[in-house]
Amino acid sequence: MNKYNGTYMYEGLLFIKSMMSFNNVMKQAVEDQAYAFKVGIECNDVAVDDGVSTSVDREQMRNLIEKLETGKYAVLVVEDIYDITRNPEDLMAMMDRINNLVVTIFDLGTMSARYNNHAVEC
Repeated sequence: MNKYNGTYMYEGLLFIKSMMSFNNVMKQAVEDQAYAFKVGIECNDVAVDDGVSTSVDREQMRNLIEKLETGKYAVLVVEDIYDITRNPEDLMAMMDRINNLVVTIFDLGTMSARYNNHAVEC
């Protein structure tokens, strides 16, 4: 955990699900990183899912879990919790899996930490 201006910053991984062009995704990443930074999350790494599938059994999700399993990240930052998957049962299972890695999911859409169906506002 790093300090910025006397405040501890959590190491985050930004996850973006988008089919926009690379340049637009990078612009969105900069905006998302700024929002996350305001609440104490420093996202130096970005994982992009540019596929059409919303299944949790997709290559981008496997890569995301592999990155989270490294233990480097304390927080997974998403624009919307449903970017992980839109299937409620799969989402609950994936949230449990991520939380079991001792990684908090932070939803920029609601500006809250997400633990399965519960949200903790900042």
